[in-house]
Amino acid sequence: MMMMSDSDDDLEPQLKAVSDYFFVDDAKHPVCLSALPIRFTEDPDPDEAPECEANIFLRGTADPGIPVYKQVVAWRLGLDGRQPEVAALSKEGSWINLAKPRNSYEETFRPIFITVQMLHFLRRKPEEPEKSLWNHLRKVFEYCTPIYVLCSFSPCVINSSDS
Repeated sequence: MMMMSDSDDDLEPQLKAVSDYFFVDDAKHPVCLSALPIRFTEDPDPDEAPECEANIFLRGTADPGIPVYKQVVAWRLGLDGRQPEVAALSKEGSWINLAKPRNSYEETFRPIFITVQMLHFLRRKPEEPEKSLWNHLRKVFEYCTPIYVLCSFSPCVINSSDS
């Protein structure tokens, strides 16, 4: 039987999105997304953002249930679409969209989600009254804890237990 060689066999598949994600340092301790530098362009030019001083890894699941453990060096915020997008830049230079975070990481990431939603709303509707912004945030985060969380922009604190 003749074996055919495919040059793509040795290439790692391109990740598009990761869900059930969280970030860890090289000692496998959870860290916040805000530990990464932010990039304001999609171009993964290495000179665009400051170097990430720590080794930070994205852990999660890609479709169809493939475990992900990738070193990441920056993150970006996309406000131009119908919904805001948050993505992490892998060390190899590809952007990975961040879908739903792991349940235990959600509380840590909530201030970032809230800020992202606020920026997205204000970019799309800068003339809307403040009440409209709060109504939008209530609707987006109705599954979350009460609205008072919107006012508590504390530093990232990691839950040690995984859900």
